Amino acid sequence: VINFGADSDVTITHDPDDGLVIKSKATADDNPLLLTLQTGETDLAANDVIGKIAFQAPDEGTGTDATLVSAAIQAIAEGDHSSSSNASSLVFMTGASEAAAEKMRLDSHGRLGLNGSSMSSFLSDQFVIQTDDQNAGITVYNTNTAHTGGIVFGDSTSGTARYAGYVQYDHGTNSLAFGTQKIKRMSIDSSGRLLLGTTTEGTTDSDDLTIATSGNTGMTIRSGTTHNGAIHFSD
Repeated sequence: VINFGADSDVTITHDPDDGLVIKSKATADDNPLLLTLQTGETDLAANDVIGKIAFQAPDEGTGTDATLVSAAIQAIAEGDHSSSSNASSLVFMTGASEAAAEKMRLDSHGRLGLNGSSMSSFLSDQFVIQTDDQNAGITVYNTNTAHTGGIVFGDSTSGTARYAGYVQYDHGTNSLAFGTQKIKRMSIDSSGRLLLGTTTEGTTDSDDLTIATSGNTGMTIRSGTTHNGAIHFSD
């Protein structure tokens, strides 16, 4: 055991065959163990690495790619640091057949980018997924078929404003619902039928599209002044 401090309040202990254990002996509330990586650089500029933790297996017997840095986490300056700015990004790096390269970045604005670092280039930039060699997407996976998965839009932390708008998939009925102003407005059921303003399909022989309201109900087709509007029936 190695002790640090006048009262030996921090210790490092060897964990046989595994590594090191760092412990703070302080017992007061809200007094966690703190590990700080500091750079001695006096003029941080854009893209300078402030600190880095790397993971590597240099003795891997197969050599080549296997001995490269497999993963890393590093803090990078986003621009010149000054008396009024220390804007930095936290970068997560992993390797495939390479030295670990950037795969995810959390910037100073709280924006998260996967496989890309230019979140500010996009209109909706809080979460950006970028890919060059495969399809891009997000999967909401639920192992319980009695539950739902969805994307919710809210403008408050309480009441129905928490879900002012939403897109929700019900695994129990295999239907997809769209909501606005806290109310389900449209759904597509498991048979592919489109329901507007209702959850009940129309009569059996004409139920592919059902529109329902509590008042006057209709559909408008608006075309250009020099063009036609039409509904076609074909077999």
